Amino acid sequence: MNRKLTISGFQFFCIIYLFEIGSSSLIALATASRQDAWLSLLVAIVCGCLLFYVYIKLFEMFPDLPLTKYVQKILGKYVGKIMAVVYILYFIYIGGRVLRDFEELLVISLYNSTSLISIGILMIFLVMYAIYKGFEVFARVNEFSFYMIMFIIITVIGFEVIAKLIKIDNLRPTLESGWLPVFKAAFPLTVTFPFGEIITLAMLMPHLKKKEYAMKVGLPAMIFAGLTLTTLTVVNISILGVDVLERASYPILTAVSYINIANFIQRLDSLIVIVMVLGGFIKISVFFFCAVHGAGDLFGIKKSDTLTYPIGVIIVLISVWMAPNYLEHYKEGLDFVPFYLHIPLQMIIPIALLIIAIIQKKVSGKEKAA
Repeated sequence: MNRKLTISGFQFFCIIYLFEIGSSSLIALATASRQDAWLSLLVAIVCGCLLFYVYIKLFEMFPDLPLTKYVQKILGKYVGKIMAVVYILYFIYIGGRVLRDFEELLVISLYNSTSLISIGILMIFLVMYAIYKGFEVFARVNEFSFYMIMFIIITVIGFEVIAKLIKIDNLRPTLESGWLPVFKAAFPLTVTFPFGEIITLAMLMPHLKKKEYAMKVGLPAMIFAGLTLTTLTVVNISILGVDVLERASYPILTAVSYINIANFIQRLDSLIVIVMVLGGFIKISVFFFCAVHGAGDLFGIKKSDTLTYPIGVIIVLISVWMAPNYLEHYKEGLDFVPFYLHIPLQMIIPIALLIIAIIQKKVSGKEKAA
């Protein structure tokens, strides 16, 4: 883990894309704006790109340091270390939340008699194995997964069109209540999840083969992932309607279950589950890597691979203990996490770090000139 690793431009693109749609495709995004949810997503894409630009500017100022390192440079040794620990705990906690999402998905859709913890253990073993084999291997898996997931998404949407399931009237009336509900649905919920979670890339960008990939590859990947989620939202609303969309635990599964072409092409929801689990595996792996890599650097552990085992156990236990049932887990994700974790750690602190770093750079420049 501590050896020098490198990520190519296309691998970086695939990681961002799959990370963004990993668990976001599971749930209905921006439903507060009802049939205008796709507009809220477009607004959230713009805000997410602005946030990502903040992370890129910090990376350009500290190109060889991950987030947990340059926060110490900016805030000082002691305050910086405290903030680094906070971010490591944040990565572990959100990794546990994503794992819980997919535990619930598999229990509800396929394995009704299986316990959450058994599914969590199996998933985390795969994640630990991927991280143990090296992040370059994981990055190559992302390349293959990108092609497969794109093929399946295009194929499924094509089948939905052929089956004549899409009803454009479900998207009307547009802006029935004006722009205010659209912006409320976009911020903070849709901006912070999934777009703000790209804060994890602050841990990965120092490993890019070429530093300019951060801007040239990162922003297009963000936009492409956002447009994919917008397309899926438009398709789901067109098929299900707003009322069914709001009630469905997993709208994309419900929409795909309607496909029936000549009583031959049907029951494709199992295929979608496999794709979503693969996306979840990738997202959990990124959070896991950030936690392990950050903790190894922070505490000076020469071989940070040894941290995969305790952090893996912690993530599994968090995923099971964080909420007694799916409804509580979902409610916590709407009412607590965005306001008390996402907004401070994705927005307020990074923007403050950038401002402080710019001021420090100007002050040091004046002192050198003097």
